[in-house]
Parts: sequence; C-alpha cells; structure tokens
Amino acid sequence: MKRITDMTVAEYQRIAKRMDKRFSADKRWEDLPLQHAPGRPRKGEKRERLEVHSIKMTPDEWTALQAEAKLLGITVNTLVRSVLRPGTLPQIVEAAGLTG
Repeated sequence: MKRITDMTVAEYQRIAKRMDKRFSADKRWEDLPLQHAPGRPRKGEKRERLEVHSIKMTPDEWTALQAEAKLLGITVNTLVRSVLRPGTLPQIVEAAGLTG
C-alpha cells in the first residue's frame, strides 16, 4: 500500500470513503470490525494462572483445530483445554450462546 503522501487525491478519497463506510460514527459498537478481547478481571475476581506451552502438529492438524474452534465459537486454546476436562465443553459452548 502506498504512503498517504505518495497518493493522488482520488486514491486518498477512495480509501477515506472505504474507511468511513467501515468505521463510521453512526455504526454500533457491535458492528465495527474489531476484535473484542476480554478485559481485565473484575476487582477481587481470581483467575486461574496459565502457563505457555507449545504443541507440535502438522499444518493440517492445526487447520482442523482452528476450524473446529471457529465452528464452536471458541478459541483453539479453549478447545484444547476442554480435552482435559470433557465436561466443560458443553458449558463453554452454552456460555457462548451457541446452543439452541
């Protein structure tokens, strides 16, 4: 992508129009194309301490994990952790509002 200083007026106006369409002030917060990450825990709320580990797998296995997690509306991390606690997956899916 060109730097703004290298763009013609028409190119800049095209980009500005596209950005205005995507991020305009009249859009609701939920409609903006942003990733809504959970914030800090509430005051006094205790969360389980997590450690970072790596898992070796093929690209096909990773793609399958991502697809399954996306289908359930959860993260890959949550899906992997649910394998260790099989009873938690239905609760996670229900909490995400994905049950009928």
